[in-house]
Amino acid sequence: MGISAGGSKGGSKSDINVTPLVDVVLVLLIIFLVATPIMLRYVTIEVPRKIDSETEDVTLAARQIVVTVKYDGSFVLKEGNAEEDVRDLTTLQQEVRERLLAKKTDKIVFMDFEDDVPYGDVVVAMDVMRGSLKPEIETVKVALKIREEDEKK
Repeated sequence: MGISAGGSKGGSKSDINVTPLVDVVLVLLIIFLVATPIMLRYVTIEVPRKIDSETEDVTLAARQIVVTVKYDGSFVLKEGNAEEDVRDLTTLQQEVRERLLAKKTDKIVFMDFEDDVPYGDVVVAMDVMRGSLKPEIETVKVALKIREEDEKK
């Protein structure tokens, strides 16, 4: 505490010295800044898993549905390691719809095309596939499949 002695207006005047207060507050701030990351490092959080009574086979969930459009207009439907040749679009839509309804995970159909298929046919096939599946299966996604050789380029 500082005391001023006298002056022209008379009497002693006492003021609070704030320098020690600021020093203490800064030291506490530094201590908390250093201690906080150390305390957070040791906090472990364990999130319980949701266990369903209906457990789906992992191999069934991992199988992708891939529709390959050939240059001659026919289709190849592939799910996992099984391939099936389909000649017309209505049969293909029915087969894909049945397989998507059986899946309990993300409902995604990957579209692949031979190199000689015109781009217009690519867009039409994807639109027809999406449009035919949307009314019954709301969360269906139709995506263009990226080949491994395209990823390396």
